[in-house]
Amino acid sequence: MIDLEDIQGLVFSGHGHMPWSRFIFLRVSNAVPARTWLQQVIPEIVSSKARSRSEAKPEATAHIAFTAEGLAAIGLNASTLDAFPREFTEGMSSGQRPRVLGDVNANDPQKWEFGGPNTEPIHILLALYAQSQNRMTEYEQASWYPSSSTGFSLVYSQNSHRQSVNEPFGFRDGISQPAVIDGPIPLPTDPNALPPLTPGEFVLGYNNEYANMSPAPAVPAASDRNTILPPDADDATARSFGRNGTFLVYRKLKQDYDAFWGWCEEATRKQDGSVDPDAKEMLAAKLVGRYKSGCPLTLSPKADNPALGASDNNNSFKFADKDLEGYACPIGSHIRRANPRDVLHPNGPERSVAISNRHRIMRRGRPYSETLESGTKEVGLLFIAINADLQRQFEFIQQTWLVNPKFNGLFNDEDPLVSNADGPGTMTIQREPVRQKLHGLPQFVTMRGGAYFFLPGLRALKYLANLAG
Repeated sequence: MIDLEDIQGLVFSGHGHMPWSRFIFLRVSNAVPARTWLQQVIPEIVSSKARSRSEAKPEATAHIAFTAEGLAAIGLNASTLDAFPREFTEGMSSGQRPRVLGDVNANDPQKWEFGGPNTEPIHILLALYAQSQNRMTEYEQASWYPSSSTGFSLVYSQNSHRQSVNEPFGFRDGISQPAVIDGPIPLPTDPNALPPLTPGEFVLGYNNEYANMSPAPAVPAASDRNTILPPDADDATARSFGRNGTFLVYRKLKQDYDAFWGWCEEATRKQDGSVDPDAKEMLAAKLVGRYKSGCPLTLSPKADNPALGASDNNNSFKFADKDLEGYACPIGSHIRRANPRDVLHPNGPERSVAISNRHRIMRRGRPYSETLESGTKEVGLLFIAINADLQRQFEFIQQTWLVNPKFNGLFNDEDPLVSNADGPGTMTIQREPVRQKLHGLPQFVTMRGGAYFFLPGLRALKYLANLAG
């Protein structure tokens, strides 16, 4: 059974009833007061047990995550840090990571607002969620709210107020989240639903889809003076630091609303110069794979059916039996790349589902809107993903499915929604008798900054807060 009381609530819930959020990026300047601060904040964290549907919904919660540099700065020993995967210790903006993620040209980390090589190092992410603006103000006035006196310097801060279920381009967001065996959310009962995943796909220390236990870094038992951590499964002289933790991906993605809808308008303009609004909406849906309501093209190929977008139950579909050739939902559309379900070429449906299920993530994104110094308004998505294996899950999706121009039998098409940072792209729309090839897709989404974090279990946080030295 999953130890829900030790897992931070964000893992199994996006806190949808708390529209106000703030993401505070900190650098540890003094580890001693920083660990005292950590002791004060831990009680503010809602666990995954508290986020089960049988429990009352909290009015607010905090969550804490660390970069590799942050774990070292707070005092975690080097041998434990060395046990973390390379992609985490290397960081999102250095080494091979930008090449893997397609962070080139406009997405180059050298241009990031935070998290890049030209910005102050990030050690800690403090994520605050609240049901109301007043509740968020109470957080700001709390004695533990981070400041220089608590051992930190502020690197960056980002506010978000979600006012609808749609992301900034206007499409319903948060659909198609994986179900997890033994998680706090009841499993779907629809026989056509995708199979639930093992907990080790999202939490360290449990079996994953390969029937292997997801690795959880350990610390020497002697360092756990108060016996806070659970025993290590493989070493009697060690305690498990990583168990019930996971990895968190944070990427601030600017979305160019005018470019997206302007391109869809020009691409559907008639020879007489007029625009068919229905054709414009359909082309946008073809890029995404869903209508703005959330209704999948696969379930309603000819026109939007909002009733099919109003419930996650309508996400229980597969492509192979309804839309194998991509005539309804194009093969290169965003949702078909992000989760190919049962149509990974050249595998059969059953094998395709098994492969797809080894590359799923939990999405916890939030929209943002801000006015820049120039006076212009910028909108976008704070993309947040939860996964137990950064390379096999998030990075695989990004590199092999989204920015791969040869995805699933295509020739030269990147993801039309989130790619094309290396130049204008193309989009193939399968149809009979002849496919349609669209050219000149600009970059609609630009990377503004981000980092990889480890989101520890609550006992691991208490262990860090009680470190000596």
